[in-house]
Amino acid sequence: MRWADSTGVPCRNGENLPKELSNFSEIVARLGPSPTVVVQSAFAEPQTLLRHLTEAAPLLHGARLYCLMPMVIPPYIHADAARHFEVVTFMPGAGLRRAVNDNQAQVERCTFSAIPQLFSTGKIAVHLLVLQVSSPDDTGHVSLGVSVDYMTAVLVQKPLVVAQINPHMPFTSGDTRLPLTALDYVLHHEENLVQTGSPTEAEAADQAIAKHVAGLVEPGDVLQVGIGTLPDLVLGHLGHLYNLGAHTGILSAGWQRLIESGVVNNSTKKQFRGTTIATMAGGDRPFYQFLHRNPLVEFYPCSLTHSLETLVAIDRLCAINSVLQMDVAGNCNAEGVAGRIIAAPGGLPDFARGASLAVRGKSIVALRSSFVARQTGKRVSNIVADFYDKAPISLSDKYVDFAVTEYGVAALEGLSANQRAKALIALAHPEHQQQLHQQLRRKTL
Repeated sequence: MRWADSTGVPCRNGENLPKELSNFSEIVARLGPSPTVVVQSAFAEPQTLLRHLTEAAPLLHGARLYCLMPMVIPPYIHADAARHFEVVTFMPGAGLRRAVNDNQAQVERCTFSAIPQLFSTGKIAVHLLVLQVSSPDDTGHVSLGVSVDYMTAVLVQKPLVVAQINPHMPFTSGDTRLPLTALDYVLHHEENLVQTGSPTEAEAADQAIAKHVAGLVEPGDVLQVGIGTLPDLVLGHLGHLYNLGAHTGILSAGWQRLIESGVVNNSTKKQFRGTTIATMAGGDRPFYQFLHRNPLVEFYPCSLTHSLETLVAIDRLCAINSVLQMDVAGNCNAEGVAGRIIAAPGGLPDFARGASLAVRGKSIVALRSSFVARQTGKRVSNIVADFYDKAPISLSDKYVDFAVTEYGVAALEGLSANQRAKALIALAHPEHQQQLHQQLRRKTL
């Protein structure tokens, strides 16, 4: 019989502990035909457990597998397994980008804040949940560790749950605890978590963009920053500030120094004062050790971290996001260029909208002014008069307060359409500016 512990997560009678996994066929036997499987997200994907799942792929033929932002190529997308699984991702991530563009996986396009509702409403009915959790504590609880996101919404459905228990997974603070009795099967296996790659030397354009973005951050701001080269560069320029806060979707190792030095102390927050808030994290082994039982950093479901109600209540919320293209109206494409899918909306619309509406908040969007096409060797502008090739609009112009390229900053709030266009053209690569002005004049005739 199921019951709920104090966190509201379904679990069984305390005497019924999870069974040690010996053969995945035993799990398959408990599932119906063409089951729906959810895999824990991003840096928390359980690599060894997924290899066991993949070996059982023929027994799971027709299964629909949901994931989010795998950071390495997952075993379930390899040729032999892909014939049996229909893989759906809410964000491709580095691990699935090629598969998505080769039509081996599909993207479920939605914002982070909308994902939990897909499960809580039953639109996606889950039969099997695959997790990687920490070692249990003295109270018989494990932690979801570095990826909470929409796992709680899935758990409420009471699917069959199989978890890899890995002592390298940090026992993180916040709403991350699960009773052991919420798990049906466990695989005890120690391995390093997926880590971010070694830092590479940043290109001059990214260095310039990071300096411009950092110049917009003020003491007392509560920051949302993504993960990757540019976000880490921005964080590296903030050490001279004070009383910063952090409420973000994903934490990277770049935050650690700012938290430890007290630059990020979250002292200006009304809610979660003194605490850094996120729903996911990814970094290196020292960073994961930093997160272990650290009361200064808490993780919560994205139904809380990304909700508009939560975000608009954060005074001085400063959302910093990267996009691929902007049109001269200020609309943003963060998902794909020239027919190639790179990402999905993710948390960008959630945080940009929340920051724009928050008291003294600001939404900052950064992008390189151009790129050099591999096939032609020609420079292509990322600031365009209009989106072509059915490029998606990931973020409306109304939620962009500042635009940044290596050529400077455009403060867009309060400008007319024509003023915005001219301000954005000034951020384009010099060799594209004249053409953009000509295209703008043709649009306004």
